[in-house]
Amino acid sequence: MNKPKRPIICVVSAEANSIEQRQLLSGIIEKAQEYGYDTAVLSNIYNPNISVISLESENRIYELVHSEQISAVILISESFVNEQIREAIANSMLSKDVPMIILGAHLEEFRDPKFTFLNTGDEDDSEELVDHLIEKHGFTNIDFLTGNDYIELSRKRAEGYRRSLRKHGIPVDERKIHYGDFWTTSGEELADKYANGSLPLPQAVACANDYMAYGMLDEFRRSNIRVPEDITVISYDYIAKRIMHYPMLTSYQRNRADLGRSAVEIIHCRLEGIPEPDFVPPKGRFILGDSCPCGKNLDEYFTELNDVKIKRDFEAWNLFSSLDQEITESKNLDEFVEILGKFHWLIRDARNIMLCLQSNWYDPSSEVSEIMSCRSVMPWLDNSPFEAHRFDFAEIFSRHSSPAVYYFNPVFFGQRIFGHIVIRYDTPDTYDDIFRNWIKSVSICLEFLRMKNDIRYLTSCQNLSEQRDTLTGMYNAAGLERAYNSAVLHGNKEMYFVMLRICLSEESISIANTDDRIKAILDASRALDEFCGNHDICGHINDNTLICVVQRNAAPELIADCVSAILLQHKKYMEYYGADSFVCVCEQCSGISYKEIYEKCSAEADIKAKALDEKKIISHYREMEEIRSYVYSRPTETFDSESLHNLFPGSTGYLRSVFKQCFGISFHKDCIIARIAKAKYYLSTTTLNVIEISEKCGYLDSKYFLRQFSMVVGMTPIQYRVSIQY
Repeated sequence: MNKPKRPIICVVSAEANSIEQRQLLSGIIEKAQEYGYDTAVLSNIYNPNISVISLESENRIYELVHSEQISAVILISESFVNEQIREAIANSMLSKDVPMIILGAHLEEFRDPKFTFLNTGDEDDSEELVDHLIEKHGFTNIDFLTGNDYIELSRKRAEGYRRSLRKHGIPVDERKIHYGDFWTTSGEELADKYANGSLPLPQAVACANDYMAYGMLDEFRRSNIRVPEDITVISYDYIAKRIMHYPMLTSYQRNRADLGRSAVEIIHCRLEGIPEPDFVPPKGRFILGDSCPCGKNLDEYFTELNDVKIKRDFEAWNLFSSLDQEITESKNLDEFVEILGKFHWLIRDARNIMLCLQSNWYDPSSEVSEIMSCRSVMPWLDNSPFEAHRFDFAEIFSRHSSPAVYYFNPVFFGQRIFGHIVIRYDTPDTYDDIFRNWIKSVSICLEFLRMKNDIRYLTSCQNLSEQRDTLTGMYNAAGLERAYNSAVLHGNKEMYFVMLRICLSEESISIANTDDRIKAILDASRALDEFCGNHDICGHINDNTLICVVQRNAAPELIADCVSAILLQHKKYMEYYGADSFVCVCEQCSGISYKEIYEKCSAEADIKAKALDEKKIISHYREMEEIRSYVYSRPTETFDSESLHNLFPGSTGYLRSVFKQCFGISFHKDCIIARIAKAKYYLSTTTLNVIEISEKCGYLDSKYFLRQFSMVVGMTPIQYRVSIQY
């Protein structure tokens, strides 16, 4: 992986679009940019109250915290409602040895000494809230509405109320402290008790959050109780939704932005090894409204009104845009990305939007790949895909010269994670609720694109018989298992199980290319048929897996190598997928069950496929893969400096260096192996003599061919033919 240009601060949040998280993030991002740090924000998009199982795939976005490129972690604790998610994230963070700051309330899952907690002063802020009622308006009969009594936050805010009363010599009556649930229903219920006479009407009520205050205002309006003429209502924890309620609420805004700045300042000191400043909880401020006698501040009112108008406009544009329709009609991933770029403006002020998909995102039966295929969707930027490990933030961040903030959000459907969307902002701006609809459209339409491809494929080659695959004529999964049990478990011959995993280099899907893919699969099945002849068992058990059960005298490694050599000579498959698009493994059956040997070979194939996948992050791998496929399709050619320059515009020395880095072998040796692979093909599938084979493989001297074959394979061509043929 690449080395980051700048330190990376990772912020872990849930629903980063909410006002509380956006206020914290604005301070974090501003301070990080001041110090020259990049910020990576990891966030889900759905309601955190939904069960973990339902949203298991989207919550995998938090696995990115394992990246070794992260210099520090900030977690917004109060954004995570679900205890299971908090526990999983805490365990992930504990495995890291970097500065870790928790912003918000102390939570049980984060009690480890590794975590530093920072928060605004709930007691001090609540005390100042009540001070306003007493000192500014002269009230002495004040009730307080807080949250659930078992929540520490509720008790702290209630204690601030008590402190203010004691400070001003007002007796504390515990009956005037009311416990709710931090939601509008609590405010409605308390207001109803005042309205029906169950409780005496005080001069004022201070609420521990805006939601409960909004419930009170709405219920008072329905009950014809005037605010502030009959009763004053103020609240704590401003959430910028006052425009939706009457009268406009006076609310105390916690200084979340400064809290975020403090977190980054502490991280900076720890990274630089300099003394940390003493942390002092930042003081907030009043956002005045009409629910107390102060009255609203017109400048603040117009600012809020403008924010509401901007949000309303974007909501309307998203609602009435043709994004969903156009993207649903896309026929391949390139067209999909092009349409996303056309509608980039639906995400407010984003400087770049990158779609990062697992290299095998379209295959629901495979394990999630660690290698991502990434590309920008912005029309004015380079949309060429590039590969990066999913933990390699630097591959994305290093493409920009100055520090920025990058939001990572999951792209998923059901229990299948496709990858993530990365949005870059160059300022401390943050995305809002509108983005959630945009990314849901992306996820749903990606699944629709995948399904369209599957439906077309299945209508062409679905297994329609009980035992046979109608595309290839081979056994299907059920037929192969039955044939295996008959030949191996009830037979008396030593057999080998060969698994050929194909089509591994397919990074995008396209309805237009489905026919070509079918032709390539058919070509690969013919390659296996050539190896097996009429005596062995062959099967096409799923889209990309071919299996044969054979009797041979060779070692398993030699058998797998022979099958690979035969496939390399099949032009239709090679033209569509290339030389590095398949893996082959072989195991001795030894009387073991079909399930056991299948799982063993699958595990080996997965390891080999993952190794191929990880090569994609090497610089110029795509070009080298094309050159290698070209060489294997023309093994008899001689590649001098001029012909190499035609294949790769850089110097031949650089080509040879990168080629060896990609494939672990020099270009010259791989050219020899390509010729020997062709020779293996003729030796295993024809009756041509050695001289005829040497000529077909481009050797003018058959003795030289014999020496080179023996040096590469470890046996003579005749010995190879005897061992590999049935």
